Amino acid sequence: MIVMRMFRFFSVLVVSVALVSPGVAAESDENLTPEQLKFFESKIRPVLVSECYGCHSKQSGQARGGLKLDTRGAMALGGDSGPAIVPGSLEDSLLFGALKHEDFIMPPKRKLSAAVIADFRKWILDGAPDPRVEKAIASPTQTIDDETIQNAKETFWAYQPPQQTSPSDAGQAWAKTSADLYLFDGLQDAGLMPTKDADAGRILRRLCFDLVGLPPTPEQVDWFRNAYATDPDSAIRHVADQLIEKPQFGEHWGRHWLDTVRYAESTGREVNMTYPNAWRYRDYVIDAINDDKPYDEFVKEQLAGDLLPAKDDDEWTEHLIATGFLAIGTKNVNEQSGAQFAADVVDEQIDATTRVFLGTSVACARCHDHKFDPIRQSDYYAMAGIFRSTKTFFGSPPSDFGSPSMPQLRRPSSLILLPVPDPNPFDKSYTKAEMDEMREQIEALRSQLAGLRRGGNTNAANAQRTRIRLTNQMSEISNKLGVVDDDGRPRSYCMGVQDQKAVGDAPLFVRGEIDQPSKTVPRGVPTVLGDHSLSIKRGQSGRLQLARWIGSDQNSLAARVMVNRVWSHIFGQGIVPTTEDFGMTGTYPSHPELLDHLTLEFIESGWSVKTLVRQLVQSRAYRMDSTFDVASHEQDPDNRLLWRSNVKRLPAESIRDAMLSIADTLETDRPRGSMVAEAGYTRVRGQQLGDPREQIRRTIEQAFVNRRDQARDRFRQQQQSRRGGGFLRGRSQSDRQEMAQLTERVVQDASLDSVNSNKRSVYLPIVRDFVPRSLEVFDFADPSMVIGVREASNTPNQALFMMNNPLTLRLSDSFAERIVDAESRLNDRIEQAFLLAYGREPSVEERKASIRYLSESGMSSKQAFSAFCQSLFAAAEFRYLN
Repeated sequence: MIVMRMFRFFSVLVVSVALVSPGVAAESDENLTPEQLKFFESKIRPVLVSECYGCHSKQSGQARGGLKLDTRGAMALGGDSGPAIVPGSLEDSLLFGALKHEDFIMPPKRKLSAAVIADFRKWILDGAPDPRVEKAIASPTQTIDDETIQNAKETFWAYQPPQQTSPSDAGQAWAKTSADLYLFDGLQDAGLMPTKDADAGRILRRLCFDLVGLPPTPEQVDWFRNAYATDPDSAIRHVADQLIEKPQFGEHWGRHWLDTVRYAESTGREVNMTYPNAWRYRDYVIDAINDDKPYDEFVKEQLAGDLLPAKDDDEWTEHLIATGFLAIGTKNVNEQSGAQFAADVVDEQIDATTRVFLGTSVACARCHDHKFDPIRQSDYYAMAGIFRSTKTFFGSPPSDFGSPSMPQLRRPSSLILLPVPDPNPFDKSYTKAEMDEMREQIEALRSQLAGLRRGGNTNAANAQRTRIRLTNQMSEISNKLGVVDDDGRPRSYCMGVQDQKAVGDAPLFVRGEIDQPSKTVPRGVPTVLGDHSLSIKRGQSGRLQLARWIGSDQNSLAARVMVNRVWSHIFGQGIVPTTEDFGMTGTYPSHPELLDHLTLEFIESGWSVKTLVRQLVQSRAYRMDSTFDVASHEQDPDNRLLWRSNVKRLPAESIRDAMLSIADTLETDRPRGSMVAEAGYTRVRGQQLGDPREQIRRTIEQAFVNRRDQARDRFRQQQQSRRGGGFLRGRSQSDRQEMAQLTERVVQDASLDSVNSNKRSVYLPIVRDFVPRSLEVFDFADPSMVIGVREASNTPNQALFMMNNPLTLRLSDSFAERIVDAESRLNDRIEQAFLLAYGREPSVEERKASIRYLSESGMSSKQAFSAFCQSLFAAAEFRYLN
């Protein structure tokens, strides 16, 4: 046995080397001090060789639990349950818990001495310095050479700094802003002319819906018509200034941003765990837009707010919440491999960051060089190192109670504790007596478990069931105590990110496979977009440097992409229609000089979104009529040159909010929190089965079927949940029933809240796969994807919604009551109804038809007028801006 151990030891000395960590690469062996090297070789390596390599090494040919421990990289990669060693963190290092016989039992037949365990404690806390290196897998052949990248940097439009040019004077008589001059030049070059101006009523309706997402009132219509007849420029400027300063501006434009950043309140994927604290990010976005936070700061806060300086705790809180951008994406919490889960989270963050802020899909280079853009696979892993050095907080608050024999009850927080008291509005407070009682319950349960371990139950199956029940009860109580302070008051949490304790460069994974690490790639940005190096200091993730680079005046993409997004929302089509793709497969700008001009003005304005919006809605182009012209259409069928106004379908939120506003039931005060926050920390199943109660019934039945297997596998699941990728724990039947009840609340409320609620649509619950019907039917953005431009379909379901949905029927009744209560004469009622719904009076034909219907309907006056109001909601004119 001694000979075999010596052979293993010396063979490892000869051939073992450091595979680069799949999470972050530890510092290279060249950075080890002589003391660290001596400590590892004398205290750590001999124990690994003698006690671990027999079951967990390449030389032995075994990797039980998917774990190998004979290289630095293999240790960090870990096995089925997650990384064996996380430098600097005893809590997250599975091997340390195993050596203490807490989580796993290693070595399996005996416990190591206290001195050996102390050595491993010291080694891990010192950063787990490890000299073992291994020849890396050969890197894949690059398909994009340096010449291609350099050529793209020098010639491709999106990678060039914006240049200021001067338009001609040809459009001076027509133009109202500098943007108009560029547009007029484009039309003139194509032999086209802009169409006439729209009437005052249509212009006002555009202003109201485009700026605050709500229809104008009859009083506003009357004022604007008179003002527009006297001085159109002054009238538009006045309305724009008034609307932009309303809180509804941030709610409407905040929803545009939430589309882009894939905002939702659940993980999605196979197991749809809810995000009870996502609403904080939603409110941050709305407030930032209303405050006209400079866009460059907006970018930096969302990518690295936790690393930015703050003048006080309130600003620090705001910055922490802003990083929710990186935490709210989809996650496969059912993934059993911790390394795979971490890699997928990083991939999602890279994709969102580059598409949202840079209009570039770097994530396409995860497995190979980009097929179309000059982005290498190494560029992807240069960014991956930054985000792998970042810890994402998205799940549950901490559970602080446990014991050395019950480590699964201790759970570190997967949310960020805020520095100010701002608890979730639905969190519960506890009295001192209640807290003492819960602590006593934990101790009583712990005593019962101790009795089981001493053989208090001779039936193994019964003992296992009892153990699961007691552990679940302890966990439930522990969760309650873990989220309150010493006085029983709820703590305040948010989703977001922080730098990892151990940071470093990431390896390039061959074909994107986490078990095939190749060369280590220095952290940086794609070469074609800028300097590959970000001058990252030792111990830093590089996320702050990345944020500052993206949000800098020198970045050729960030400002351009945002200007194009704003233009798209105002005019119905971007100067670059592919708002998330400024790459080789994207569409070339219709007016590149105009885009550059607006970009430079945007930067010079201090990155003010409100200034940009105000300028665009005051342009002459914004006033144009949407009249169709055959000759112009043949010349420019997609209206890319903007010879007329684009007809725009109202977004789903504006349709619902307009109905609420017209029915005089809209609640304008912002609600605090979210229905998902009220429902609590639970899961939502990923499929709709029609009746939610039927879904819950099936869930409970399946729980009975699976209970035996779950009990058997519970210990393994706990470790995978706590240490690995997934968040799931084994659950008893009582836990599953409680979950089912909470799930039913989430599902029912998500589908019915839009019927019963009078809140603005931006505050409705957005649970992935359970979007409220009032939003879903009108092409709401898929919350699992980065969406800059929504689809605009015209389907039978939309017509049926306007005919039969309870929301439509309720608001039609309220609309009718409002009109009947305000006006006594039929003509006045009809006129007021048209003004509220369409911002105009009825035509002669419409008035006659309305009178005839209301006079001959045969229904009671209330029923007839409600049906009449519903028909106004159902008409296409209500849903479109023209």
